Amino acid sequence: MNEQEMQWLVKQLIGTAEVLGQTLSPTAAAMMAEDLSSFPQLVLARALSRVRNEHAGRLTPKAILDRIDEAVGRPAANEAWAIASTALDERATVVWTNEMAAAWSLARPVAEAGDMVGARMAFITAYERVVRGAREAKAMPTVTVSIGWDAEGRNPAIEKALQLGYITPERAAQEMTIALPPPVFNPLALLTDRVDETPGAGLTPELRARLKSLRDDLANRRSRTGAAERLERIKQARYKRELNQRVQQRLAEERKA
Repeated sequence: MNEQEMQWLVKQLIGTAEVLGQTLSPTAAAMMAEDLSSFPQLVLARALSRVRNEHAGRLTPKAILDRIDEAVGRPAANEAWAIASTALDERATVVWTNEMAAAWSLARPVAEAGDMVGARMAFITAYERVVRGAREAKAMPTVTVSIGWDAEGRNPAIEKALQLGYITPERAAQEMTIALPPPVFNPLALLTDRVDETPGAGLTPELRARLKSLRDDLANRRSRTGAAERLERIKQARYKRELNQRVQQRLAEERKA
């Protein structure tokens, strides 16, 4: 913050304290302003407005920081867990912060093992530690949208994040128009043992080489299968001839007898 913005913040702090029935000295206000000076002015204005309208106690740095977290899209631990735990389903689209993703990376192995209670405890512990470090570093959370495989559930997840204030309308519109790239090959063609490149997939030379290798492998398998089938048919025909010969020989012996 520049000097003019710092003066604005000091006045806001003193005025907010008065609204709450508290007298805040200029020295104390200046100290609090220094601690809060790394946050954007708009975020501070929103946070102090919420303090004046919601807070019933004395003005403390924690009361302001709690509202700052909400203003910058940093949910509380339990809310963060409810969002992050949906990432266990790869079909789901998840809108979360880098702090939530970091905590989930530690809790996910526990969740995948089937222990959701333990995963929740691990997540909350890790999330609170990550948030505490971010606060000390005055670092803002960054929001990312992890697109899931379920196209029908994508837009509702993004719309909910918009309603909660985690992303802007512009970001929501951008994410809703993102299309997943076409598959490298036509999966239906595999049912007939064909590997057909999908038009417009934009394959790199490396991927084309891999597809060629896959085609050659399928061709070799078909060739081996065809050879094995021919050999089996030859064996069956030989067996039938031999059996017929034995039957005919047995009948001839019986007639002679």
